[in-house]
Amino acid sequence: MDPHLVPALLGANRTRAWRVLREIVQTALQAAVLYLVLSTLIGRFEIRQISMEPTFHAGQRVVVSRWERLVAPWLSGAAIAHAEGNQPIEPLGLQRGHVVVIAPSPERGSESLIKRVIGLPGDTLSISGGGVWINGSLLDEPYVHGLPTTCWNTCQPLRLAPGMYFVMGDNRPNSLDSRSFGPVPGKDIVGRVVLRYWPLNAIEYYP
Repeated sequence: MDPHLVPALLGANRTRAWRVLREIVQTALQAAVLYLVLSTLIGRFEIRQISMEPTFHAGQRVVVSRWERLVAPWLSGAAIAHAEGNQPIEPLGLQRGHVVVIAPSPERGSESLIKRVIGLPGDTLSISGGGVWINGSLLDEPYVHGLPTTCWNTCQPLRLAPGMYFVMGDNRPNSLDSRSFGPVPGKDIVGRVVLRYWPLNAIEYYP
């Protein structure tokens, strides 16, 4: 080999090695950013309670969307605003019937809870005759499968303040929920359940 070619070959190899290293670093950084973004937007939660049976069972795993939680600070002013009909605007984008994960607290215990949103900010809620009444109308709840709803600490009509949610489990006789610990502030709602991914034979998407 021509000795004059050796430096050129070494330089080319060094350039190629730096290019490969740079591509590896860029790929690793992109993967890290993607992981951080996904971790911020969604969370995974393993169900450890029976309070949502038969909709969800202990041992099942779900994906929780945190998107509403992230945009809430920009919409927090809407919590005290009133739309037509004197009804507070819902700042988290939650709807009645959505299933949510709630952070632990001294009042609710040391574990996160999975519950269904029953009452929204501005609603007047009462429990009587084995059913739930929202703003004077009996709420249709097919997910309780005929189980009666009994009142515990909360029976009389309760108007939910801005930013407050009334949550209950579908397994009404065996659920620690807002009937005991009262309405839940929106800041304590981790996110909304959007997907059950385990077990594989029970995968279901919740829009």
